[in-house]
Amino acid sequence: MRCTLFMLFCLVGMTFANEGYAQKTMVNITLENKTVDEVLTELEQGTEFVFFYNNKQIDVKRRVSVRANNKTIFKVLNDVFKGTNIGYKVLDRNIILYDKAVGADGVQMALQAATVKGSVVDATGEPVIGASILVQGTTNGVITDIDGNFILTNVGSDATLIISYVGYKTQNIKVAGRNSFKIVLVEDAEILDEVVVVGYGVQKKESLTGAIAAIGADEIATTKTENLISNIQGKMPGLLIRQKTGEPGTFDNMVSIRGYGDPLVVIDGITREGTEELAQLNSEDIESISILKDASAAIYGMNAANGVIIVTTKKGVAEKTRVSYSALFGMKNATGMEETVDAYTYRMLANERARNDQAAPEYTDDILELYRTGAKGYTDNNWIDMFMNKLAFQQSHTVSVRGGTDKVKYYVSFGYNGDNGLLKSGIQYYHRYNLRSNLTAELTKGLKLNVNLSGRWDETQRPREDFMWTFKTLMVNDRGIGTHTIDNPNHLSAIGPENKNPFALVDPDIDGYRKNRGLTYSADVELNWQVPFVKGMSLSLLGSFDGNNRNNSSLNRSYPLYDYYTDAPAGTGGSTDAYSNTMRIYQKIYGRVQAQYMRSFNQHNLNVTAVAELSSTRRDELSGSRQYSELFTNDILNQASPGTATNSGYRSFGRLAAYLMRANYDYAGKYLLEVVGRYDGSYRYAPSKRWTFFPSVSAGWRLSEESFIKDNLPFITNLKIRGSFGQSGYDAGDPFQYVSAYNSASNGYVFDGASQIMGMVAPGVVTDRLSWVTSSISNVGLDFDLWNGKLSGTIEWFNRKNEGILADRAQSAPDTFGASFPKENLNSNRNRGFEIELGHRGQIGKDFSYSVSANFTYARERSLHVEHAEYTSSMDRWLNGKENRNSNVMWLYKYDGQYTSLEQYETAPLIGGNLGNSKMLPGSYRLLDLNGDGRINSSDRVPEFWATGANPPIQYGLTLAASYKNFDLNMLFQGASGYSIGYANDDVWGYGGKTNKSYLIAKYVDRWHPANITDDPYNPATQWVAGYYPALRHNFSNTSDNGSRWNYGISVWLPQATYLRLKSMEIGYNLPKSFMKRIGLNSARIFVNGSNLLTFCNKALKDADPEREERDWGANLAYPLMRTYNFGLNINF
Repeated sequence: MRCTLFMLFCLVGMTFANEGYAQKTMVNITLENKTVDEVLTELEQGTEFVFFYNNKQIDVKRRVSVRANNKTIFKVLNDVFKGTNIGYKVLDRNIILYDKAVGADGVQMALQAATVKGSVVDATGEPVIGASILVQGTTNGVITDIDGNFILTNVGSDATLIISYVGYKTQNIKVAGRNSFKIVLVEDAEILDEVVVVGYGVQKKESLTGAIAAIGADEIATTKTENLISNIQGKMPGLLIRQKTGEPGTFDNMVSIRGYGDPLVVIDGITREGTEELAQLNSEDIESISILKDASAAIYGMNAANGVIIVTTKKGVAEKTRVSYSALFGMKNATGMEETVDAYTYRMLANERARNDQAAPEYTDDILELYRTGAKGYTDNNWIDMFMNKLAFQQSHTVSVRGGTDKVKYYVSFGYNGDNGLLKSGIQYYHRYNLRSNLTAELTKGLKLNVNLSGRWDETQRPREDFMWTFKTLMVNDRGIGTHTIDNPNHLSAIGPENKNPFALVDPDIDGYRKNRGLTYSADVELNWQVPFVKGMSLSLLGSFDGNNRNNSSLNRSYPLYDYYTDAPAGTGGSTDAYSNTMRIYQKIYGRVQAQYMRSFNQHNLNVTAVAELSSTRRDELSGSRQYSELFTNDILNQASPGTATNSGYRSFGRLAAYLMRANYDYAGKYLLEVVGRYDGSYRYAPSKRWTFFPSVSAGWRLSEESFIKDNLPFITNLKIRGSFGQSGYDAGDPFQYVSAYNSASNGYVFDGASQIMGMVAPGVVTDRLSWVTSSISNVGLDFDLWNGKLSGTIEWFNRKNEGILADRAQSAPDTFGASFPKENLNSNRNRGFEIELGHRGQIGKDFSYSVSANFTYARERSLHVEHAEYTSSMDRWLNGKENRNSNVMWLYKYDGQYTSLEQYETAPLIGGNLGNSKMLPGSYRLLDLNGDGRINSSDRVPEFWATGANPPIQYGLTLAASYKNFDLNMLFQGASGYSIGYANDDVWGYGGKTNKSYLIAKYVDRWHPANITDDPYNPATQWVAGYYPALRHNFSNTSDNGSRWNYGISVWLPQATYLRLKSMEIGYNLPKSFMKRIGLNSARIFVNGSNLLTFCNKALKDADPEREERDWGANLAYPLMRTYNFGLNINF
């Protein structure tokens, strides 16, 4: 039945009959021989009416015919129920059907005394659908209907109602004998603006004096990937993120706050194992993320010098239990995949390259003809297409349960992520399972227990070789050689340039595999006591245990290779037949005692927090390896040959302690002050250096609370200036360098021809001078909010100085010294920059709302002192000195176009080498001779202020959001600037065609070349076709033949990677509540989204991805980033 009899009675007692809407609404409907149920459904879909009835009283299977043209609902219902004993009662848009013999009025009067009714709306007057109304201390509760109305029976006159809804502030309202309420909920977006999670607590945003940014669950959810860090990229100013790879199960994102370095990660109040741990959290479990960017991080002292990322997971709420299910199904393909030319084109261009080098052709005309016609054994093999999918598939699922009473609240979730990767063979996959349980219980009045449990199990499998090597093989292998020899389809061929066969590399049964499994878990237990005899004081005691068990295994296989053309043996592929296994165990125990005192008197507000904490860690590692015979068929270490066994082990301990205090004071909410002191101790250092003190102070002035602003500039809702200064640091360096130690020597000595005697070796010089790296941070900020939130923003300027960075002293010792010098606290640097964040939100009409937010960050690191050997000359200082220079600066030759004729070399500066410019060709890069000595050499290089391999110094983001009725749209544009992508080594070699390379990247076909390929390239009369790149040459040393001079050290090979990309886009639709009610759901939303959808960047990067990781052989050889397309749904039961 559509509704229980209880709901029927509730709706009857909810309001007096109101037929205004029914009188005004005209119905047009024509149905022939349909059931009453079908007629009622048609009426609900065509109008705003909702019908309620008990199907034990109403025969909904009875068939009727209805013809209504511009009739009222009364006339339609009279026709439908003509000749029956069914009556109806219209309550605005709600229509109750009932058996006249039973009636409704008597029941309404009987229930009215014990019933409360009302409506729940938001700040704009719109109904809040599905809000929970719960009688405090009981399980008696209901949720609001499609119009925000509710009715609740069996409510005592002295009861308290708890009204809550996810995304809104919970309210407690006393009944006090009333039976009708209108409740206005405050949206959670405003709450997030008001309350921010900070170190060891929360603060109102209006009272913050530090540089802190925060986002909530809704903003995080607009981007959906398995990597939580990618989901927050571009959404907070100062948080600099570069997604280096799209490889499944790899989470080594480049993350920094203001370019400082790896930040400290705090999850639910406890420091955790870095950004890789953060990346693997289930994004559905996250309530909010805050970042501390200035002296506000000093409260975490040790290891907070690079800023702090604070993650708060979802907790239970005092409302009726809700079960939620989220699912995402997606496809993804690679971005920035460069292509190589086919086998025939490569050989044609290889001969062209030989002509340019005045060398003999590499391939005969007969061979070229065989490849041109595709004769047997001479076909093209596109390795990328053969072994990599165009589309890979991913999925994620989360089920959560959330609810509770005023005494016990709970949140439990289970999530799964799966990703199959790009390789067709199926060797590559990633699976992850996340479990979380957060429980809050009031044990007695004022004593609360919090228990947070979490666990994660993950498994990743990859090819035996690092994917870079696998992908490199697919990129650089000769496309003219097949996977198996011409004469024997069972023989794997040796394929140049490195005799690696891609067919074998991606097959675990031929080449082997690497498999990583891990179990990560944590348990946090906290008792919080509101001290009854000291007003405003609370005490908490927290203990936690973290564990991480990892099992990494590798199976290596070897196999014979054969010559592709002759089928003769050509060596062995793979690696020595062996199985290895490494077990790693990490454990951390953490304890904390915290006291807080909060009082307000007159207009003075004081909040004091004191903390003592201690943590202890242990790491164990055990590795073993054995070779095996051909009979070995599994991955059990004990079944391989014991005679070849090797093993190793490792263990380390750590212990940290701290005492801290923070005092916050404000007067009338206008004048703000915060003082923090933290005393940290680390096991790493000698007793005299073990402890250090980190202070900080910050202040703010809310000008908007002054009468001269309120009276004269009423459009200013909030205006605050603030400043801070503080110190934090980190305990760098190997531990226990102040203790004499010895290691076993790897080599011994043979005395008098007898057996070898092993000895002991001192690993280094003992020192007790090693100490903390200290960071001093200054920050000035301006926060504003105009026209009640229609326009808001923040502007920040910051400066950080690091002192005592570890470095090796520039000194030497004789070879007989026998030990190495220890590192010392020698170097210093500075980070400086600014941030801007702007936001606008508004509403057009009743149904359309929108918001726009943008952020921009500039952060540049500068070296102040760098330990170095004595400079040999002023030029040496100019080229190699780093003091008072920006970090990550590239020294490049100045590019000045391309030479267009041989005659131009007659007056050009000498490129170097012993052949002058005699073998230079049109199209080569023209470099500026800056010192005027007639030669291009290292003295002509100048610093260019962008670098490879670094987090970009400029990052920006733009978020556009809109909603119309049940539809919503969210778009995130994200970008970066001030850095370059290095096409190192193999990419350049692929262009130059170094002798041990057998491929050419397709973009280099756009090169300078003779119009007639048979013409002599060194004849001044030869006509040339211009191209973007120089003529093809071997990449030999310039001193030997002056051939290439592609000059990796110029901007052509280091293009600026400035980009703007549509990082994510999502379109969602909330299904109508009336439909949800009929199928027994509270709400449901379906959506489509995507990530990395569009990228606008430098032309030179059109076939690459500007974020992609730079590996040892260039950015194009790392695992590609992924462009995703997803369909998903969110269901609340």
